[in-house]
Amino acid sequence: EDVTKLSRIMTEHLDYYNGTAEKPMNLVLFMDAIEHVTRISRIIRHPGGHALLLGIGGSGKQSLSKLSAAIADYQLFQIELSSSYGVLEWREDLKKVLMTTGVEEKKVVFLFSDTQIVHESFLEDINNMLNSGDVPNIFQLEEMEMIANAVGPAVQSLGMAVNKEIIYTHFLKRVTQNLHIVICMSPIGDDFRNRLRMFPSLVNCCTIDWFDPWPKEALTSVATKYLNDIMMGDEHNKSMVNLCMIMHQSVENASKQFQEQLNRKNYVTPTSYLDLLFPIPPSSRICIPRRGRNWEL
Repeated sequence: EDVTKLSRIMTEHLDYYNGTAEKPMNLVLFMDAIEHVTRISRIIRHPGGHALLLGIGGSGKQSLSKLSAAIADYQLFQIELSSSYGVLEWREDLKKVLMTTGVEEKKVVFLFSDTQIVHESFLEDINNMLNSGDVPNIFQLEEMEMIANAVGPAVQSLGMAVNKEIIYTHFLKRVTQNLHIVICMSPIGDDFRNRLRMFPSLVNCCTIDWFDPWPKEALTSVATKYLNDIMMGDEHNKSMVNLCMIMHQSVENASKQFQEQLNRKNYVTPTSYLDLLFPIPPSSRICIPRRGRNWEL
């Protein structure tokens, strides 16, 4: 009963998000996904809570983080990569995040993915923000004066001595309370291990949430949703769903044997499963005979 209620509430939040967001998300909220949303929501609602989401590409880390931020009614921030995006643009984006959380005192979820790491210095700044909320030498004198003018009255109202160091310390305290960094990374490859060694705050200051391969229930739910528009009748629809699930799991098993025998890896991701389903558009028309009657697709 509680699980049914939770699923209904999650669906309502997703519908509301899709009705207000510029880019709606076509998600299937199976139980594994719902559990991840509850974990991420619990992490970011905690003051100074940060999350490290680990899983292969296409497992839903970013989508579920966006939904969690919307449920908490937090502002979501992501960088927008371009061919000219570099360290200067990155620093300007970080300033926006720090000013929003430290001066305006708004709750912000900073969603960052390992595919957005143009320079390793990006992770060094993330490491500093996780540890102290600060990025050394990021603000110019004019910006420091702007922070002093905005935060100074609040410091004075607390009966504290007003000077630049105390004001900036109070500013960073606001940042650590209002900023929630969610980092999405793939655990595959040497880059992941090297980055964890070089930037320990990724582990020490984050709560880790592992995204395991989709279970049978998830594969069935996703296939049912995407094949539902194809009117083949309940019997044929169920057979198609089982077929898609078996095909995906058989490739996973074959990939394991491939690695054991040849010591080479073939990654089968949730994106691979979606690619299997998407080439079957509702507009496809196929005749399926059933008791002397043709069902046209």
